[in-house]
Amino acid sequence: MEVGGACLVLMVQGQLAQATLGHFLIASQTGVLAVFPLLGITLTRHARLFANRWISATFVAVCGFFADAFIHGSHYPGKYTEAALTAVGAFVLSVAVSYTPVGKKIDSLSEAFLHR
Repeated sequence: MEVGGACLVLMVQGQLAQATLGHFLIASQTGVLAVFPLLGITLTRHARLFANRWISATFVAVCGFFADAFIHGSHYPGKYTEAALTAVGAFVLSVAVSYTPVGKKIDSLSEAFLHR
């Protein structure tokens, strides 16, 4: 959600009223591509590292950067500018969500990974 949301806002340069179905599809593809490594890591013994909101948000940002760079070109000057901005946006959204009641519930579920 964080990667797709950040991607959508940046693609339309903040003009959400101008977002088309094509924009939503591209943002969705970016979000789905970014989530595969995140899901993959949860199936390994390293999943416990992601109980920390800062590490988790950093990994979301890194995956978001590569997904955005792979799915489409930048709408801003510079080849990877939009991908970098998407990564920053995804990081901020991930940290913000971690402080909400939904994020706290997800954090409580991840505590199972902390115990050996």
